[in-house]
Amino acid sequence: MGSLIIDISVLTTMLIGLGIAILTILNFYEKRELFGGHAETIIVFLPLIYSLLSVSILVIGNIYLYFLLAIWVYFYVSRHVGAGYFFLTALVIISYLRILKTSLTINQAAFVVVCAMLTYVGTALMARLKVSLLFQISGAAFLMLCVERLFGTFVPTYGVHTLRGSVISVTALIIASIATHYFNRYITQRVAEIDAITLRANKDELTQFYNLYYLYKDFGSQQFNEETLAIAILDLDYFKKVNDQYGHNIGNQTLITFSKHIHQNLIEQLGTNNFELYRYGGEEFVVTIKVVAGKTMKEVFDQLQDTIQCVTTEQLPERMSFSAGVAYLKNHAFDPMATLEAADQLLYQSKHAGRKQTTIEVL
Repeated sequence: MGSLIIDISVLTTMLIGLGIAILTILNFYEKRELFGGHAETIIVFLPLIYSLLSVSILVIGNIYLYFLLAIWVYFYVSRHVGAGYFFLTALVIISYLRILKTSLTINQAAFVVVCAMLTYVGTALMARLKVSLLFQISGAAFLMLCVERLFGTFVPTYGVHTLRGSVISVTALIIASIATHYFNRYITQRVAEIDAITLRANKDELTQFYNLYYLYKDFGSQQFNEETLAIAILDLDYFKKVNDQYGHNIGNQTLITFSKHIHQNLIEQLGTNNFELYRYGGEEFVVTIKVVAGKTMKEVFDQLQDTIQCVTTEQLPERMSFSAGVAYLKNHAFDPMATLEAADQLLYQSKHAGRKQTTIEVL
């Protein structure tokens, strides 16, 4: 009895440790897309699944719960990543058995792959049920245990699973799943809090568009430099007079209205994914443009100017307009800072020429 409790404790502790490790890594990195691909997460997963197999062999004398980590990843992090881990686990099991027992046959290896497919299909079906997450995971774990019985029968290298081994694995599975479930709730809450803090740091408090800090962060992205066609700076004309005559509250409302109409019009002209709007400071806004399809840059800004001049508010009887400068990255060796400076100079040309116009450099 004492030996059984010790074995359950060892396997449970191991499972909880692996669950915490993989959920922490994948929640904070895979979900947040800090990795360029899945290679890093696969490298992390390999020693974890190998550790699970080794402890299962040492404690129980057979391989148990080998798809549990993939099930957790499937439900708690990403179904796409989890699906890949089912088949990655099968490859690790085959390699592991091959190392420990050179007599592993091709048919036995094929059956391991079949086990992976059955467990994955069962997990995917459980995920479609409209029941609680914990019930879905429990159902997937039960199907995994059923497949393990088949594994023990058709791959006799390690013998049929014993009753003692089943008691140890099921008990450890229940305890570890409950602990991992509540840990995932905690870590999900922490990720949400971090995302909220990051969002507040990246957004302008008044207009809720990206701020100068986020603009410079985008400038450091190689993908941004490769995809961006042009950078424009827009300045709301005579904004100081609005503040002086009507007060800062009306001035703030004017900026909010101005930025929202710019954003909406650019969506209509360019599409949601072909531009980004930032508040540069004061009454100035920066627009980074990727693609202008079916029209010229001048037509885009002429239409934008027409839209802004039609905007009316109860607090501000005057019509709004803007001055702008547009510079192309290609003209400045794809250097975003140099392009921004060029757009700023073009903006001043528009102001000196009488405002309510856009100066666009030749591509």
